[in-house]
Amino acid sequence: MAKKSNNLVGVTGECFVCAELGKRGILALLTPKKNPLFDIVAVSPDASRTVTIKVESMGFDNEQGWKPNNQITEKKGNPNLFLILVNLRQENVCVYYIFHYDENIERVNEIYNRYINREKRDGGKRKEVGFMSFDFVNFTAEDQARKNNWDILRFNIK
Repeated sequence: MAKKSNNLVGVTGECFVCAELGKRGILALLTPKKNPLFDIVAVSPDASRTVTIKVESMGFDNEQGWKPNNQITEKKGNPNLFLILVNLRQENVCVYYIFHYDENIERVNEIYNRYINREKRDGGKRKEVGFMSFDFVNFTAEDQARKNNWDILRFNIK
């Protein structure tokens, strides 16, 4: 299989999230590209609830998990801002991990700080890297409970 560009993987994840929301009766609209904070605006059918969603996708060839860049490290304090991690690695199945944005930022920062403060094998200090990493080896039971848990978005549509 040919290697897919990161851009194609990202757009594919965003489209899959929109499709999943549409299946649940939620209007989901992609924002213009390069929007720094969110990729999707989702609205309930009666317009009583609107949320914004940042999507991070892990493509088929990815062996190292999700790698949000270092710009995604600050809490925003917005209860209607979410992050959905999309796992495109399994053929014919997408898996979604749904977080309040700030809760995921806490987790990613915790993992990064644990990594950067751990000594290297030779006893030296680790260098800052240009990305964060969030992989299954770092998942807690609470993280696993977010798998395909669309109720976290609180649209309450049956």
